[in-house]
Amino acid sequence: MSIHYMWMIAGLILAAMEFIVPGFVIVFFGAGAFLTGILAWIFPNLSLVFQILFFTILSLASLFVFRRNSVGTGAKIKADSSVDYDDDYIGGTAVVVEAISASAPGKVEFNGANWNAESSSDLAPSARVKIVSRKGLTLIVEPIV
Repeated sequence: MSIHYMWMIAGLILAAMEFIVPGFVIVFFGAGAFLTGILAWIFPNLSLVFQILFFTILSLASLFVFRRNSVGTGAKIKADSSVDYDDDYIGGTAVVVEAISASAPGKVEFNGANWNAESSSDLAPSARVKIVSRKGLTLIVEPIV
């Protein structure tokens, strides 16, 4: 097998590995290898040292130039800072799944999902509670009277 085919296959393998390994880095080395394969095909008498040098320079240059411009341009949606997302939780009703005491958190089910929950009261499983606030991924609840 010719060296230019090896470079092209290596480039395709490296580019495909980008789907497996996170970070958006390997694809640039894949592009460098593929373009080195094209160069080796056009100029079949290039020495292996020059091919490796070309691969290294091209890969690093594309990494530093294109990665900076392309990271973060995906489908990012900025959160609307004027919306208080806690409004979806506060005032809602949940059911205790795992006992909650004033000294130990438990779990509640709210909107079909289990949440960590804290309360200043002791609450038994299957008790209905009202959500009064949220602290990260923990709901602060109180018994419904």
